[in-house]
Amino acid sequence: MRPPPEAPSVSVSGSAPASVPPSAGVVVAGSGAAGLTAALAAAVAGADVLLVERGERLGGTTALSGGRVWVPGNHLQDTDSREAAAAYLDGLFSDRYRPMTEAFLDTAPEMARFVERHSAHRFVACPRYPDYHSSRPGATTGGRALDAQPIDTRQLTPLAAGILVPPGYLPMSFAEWESWRYPDRFDWDLLRQRERDGIAANGVALVAGLLDGVVKAGARVLTGVRLTGFGPGSACLEHAGQVTTIGASAVILATGGFDRDRPLWARLKPRAQRASGAPPTNTGDGLRIAERAGARSDNLGEGWWMPMIAIPGETLLGEPFYRSLVRERGLPRQIMVNASGQRFADEAQPYNEIGKALHRQAGSVYLIFDEGYRERYPMPGVASDGPAPAWVACGGSLADLAGRIGVAPEALQSTVRRWNQACAEGADADFGRGESAYERFCGDPGIAANPCLGPIDRAPYYAVEVLAGTIGTKGGPVTDTNGVVLAGDGSPIAGLYAVGNAAAFWTADGYPGPGATLAVGMTMGYRAGQHAGRIVR
Repeated sequence: MRPPPEAPSVSVSGSAPASVPPSAGVVVAGSGAAGLTAALAAAVAGADVLLVERGERLGGTTALSGGRVWVPGNHLQDTDSREAAAAYLDGLFSDRYRPMTEAFLDTAPEMARFVERHSAHRFVACPRYPDYHSSRPGATTGGRALDAQPIDTRQLTPLAAGILVPPGYLPMSFAEWESWRYPDRFDWDLLRQRERDGIAANGVALVAGLLDGVVKAGARVLTGVRLTGFGPGSACLEHAGQVTTIGASAVILATGGFDRDRPLWARLKPRAQRASGAPPTNTGDGLRIAERAGARSDNLGEGWWMPMIAIPGETLLGEPFYRSLVRERGLPRQIMVNASGQRFADEAQPYNEIGKALHRQAGSVYLIFDEGYRERYPMPGVASDGPAPAWVACGGSLADLAGRIGVAPEALQSTVRRWNQACAEGADADFGRGESAYERFCGDPGIAANPCLGPIDRAPYYAVEVLAGTIGTKGGPVTDTNGVVLAGDGSPIAGLYAVGNAAAFWTADGYPGPGATLAVGMTMGYRAGQHAGRIVR
């Protein structure tokens, strides 16, 4: 194994702050699901673990997510098999890193059972939530995605009160969403009571349950502490403007992606990228630390793509916050058009795929919907009645709306006319919307024929700009199947690990199902934590 490099030159001013210990067996940087799972696994293995989070709030990108985890062959499934999952993933993730995919398939079910044994988190099956690519061999129509059971944060570590919460968050389970679907059916009394009582769901619940397990396993957790360097048997930590070097036998990078490092992402990203669902703290700390240590990186131009909208004034930690468009695009009475007023893709396809389609558009893209959509279906930031928000374009006719968004009126009218004809015929001959199991799941279950089709024919008409976004970059240091970072010559760098979006290099441009991002991070975090914990204990 290649020895770690010399520690980077840092300025150490005074002794370590009282909150930062002089040493730790394993230092984990980042408090998303990948980092928390790594810390939990290392602590259960007997290591002295310190988890540091550079932000003042815990949870990272995980806390902003739906909290689903995609685990083929999980313990809540009866009919899945490793063979089916392997066939499904063949070609979705990178063939160049096949051992990583094999390790994921071998370990993900074990990781899920471990999390339930050693933390307060409880998984709940999503039996009708399909994989994203229904036509692929080995695809399932449900069961691989696991939701988070709502959890009472008052019964957990006091640190659970400091978890990041995104704008628009509702403590609603996936089963409840599936039953209610639309805002006028939500049990608002229940949801508001949960907010008052500290009952969490989604990504907040996943972070809370894991965090409680980490603390009870004996790990120390510090916020406002940033990992800035890695050296032989040491870690450099910045706290309150002071940099301190502490002893550390292993360092696990779980700092998320680098989509909030504007110059770096501007250089590497597809040109159309304009939004991120990651917290402002995801600026590529792990990537820089690994590269200074001599690591080889890969997949730096890829991300977990997501179409997004910006609601003026919505911020997170002082930076603009962007809302994801996940299921809205599968509903009737809406289409997406480009700057020429034309449809350019199947709007209902999985968000990673529509994200790729957005990259191919040269100008602005808009989601067009009518009053019938607004009355029945959800759109972030748009109420079902009353005046539309000023940031939403509105027109009494399609021609009027076209003028407001800078599209040729005759082009938009022709596109909507063709769409309405497709709805009358019951099939989208242009792009096949509503033909896959995943798309139908996202549609309106009250429509028996094709739940994704419905005409745009009730004035007024509306448009919101759709931004090409990401919920996390994928590129980073290349690792082995235990998360050990590899040098340029392929040798392991002793004591340095990378997991989660800091090292999702092996997933290429694929996105197999709901919760795959978290599953990849947690599984590799589990493997890295176990490996580091065994070495240093």
